[in-house]
Amino acid sequence: MALGENIKKLREENNLTQQQLADRLYVSRQTVCRWESGARCPDLIMAKKLAMEFGRTLDDLISDEDIDNPDLKLPYWHGQGYARKKTLLGLRKKVFGFIELIGGIFLLISVFLRTQLEMHVPAWGTILCVAVMGSATILYLIITRQLKRL
Repeated sequence: MALGENIKKLREENNLTQQQLADRLYVSRQTVCRWESGARCPDLIMAKKLAMEFGRTLDDLISDEDIDNPDLKLPYWHGQGYARKKTLLGLRKKVFGFIELIGGIFLLISVFLRTQLEMHVPAWGTILCVAVMGSATILYLIITRQLKRL
């Protein structure tokens, strides 16, 4: 099966019109039509985007073999490793945002106390901030280590 036929078959299996597929890939409907007819071929980057859009590998998209192979291996972005990595990345981003927020709040309080009330931050406030930020930093490092292992 040719590339154009694969694109058309996968588009129809996903119940997409040429216009809907074109909108998702930010190309014109005529471009999709030319790919399917074989008049043009997508470049490598666009072929990869097409494969990802259909949840297939690039090899499946360009292969002359039938793409309904029951022994199809799931692409990386559908596997457990990818899902775990995506979850850890999201968690790490939230922890980093928390660290930034606590640091910013501490800085604002420090500046306010010093300039408006002409007093220093109490020792217990500094210790509390260091403890919270230290704990969050340790959590951030643990998540980063787990990401490196994936």
